[in-house]
Amino acid sequence: MRMFHRLVLGLGALVLIQSPAVAGGVTVHILNDTVDNLSVNLYDRGLGRKQPVVTGQIINGNSSISITIAANASGQGHLSWTATTVDTDMRRCGHQDVPGLNDGDTVHVHAAAACPVRRRRR
Repeated sequence: MRMFHRLVLGLGALVLIQSPAVAGGVTVHILNDTVDNLSVNLYDRGLGRKQPVVTGQIINGNSSISITIAANASGQGHLSWTATTVDTDMRRCGHQDVPGLNDGDTVHVHAAAACPVRRRRR
């Protein structure tokens, strides 16, 4: 019986350690605040480097997803994003760097600007 209790306590501790709140994670909501479908890339900047979290995720117009990113010593996250409209006829782009995120914050993504012109390699 003691072995069973130790096993249950050990598994409970393991679950708590893996939890984002205990492990230093910040959960944020990513909201496409347009009617356009967007292809979104999200980068966790909380550990001082640009770590991809989501790549090429399609977020439909006025929809959202939730992600967890690393928290800094003050418990805040740092995220950057790029977005491109899925519609190739009227291609638009957007990007932003968003520091100081708290658990439960919402980050609004959009693509309202002209996309940069890519130069062809010769």
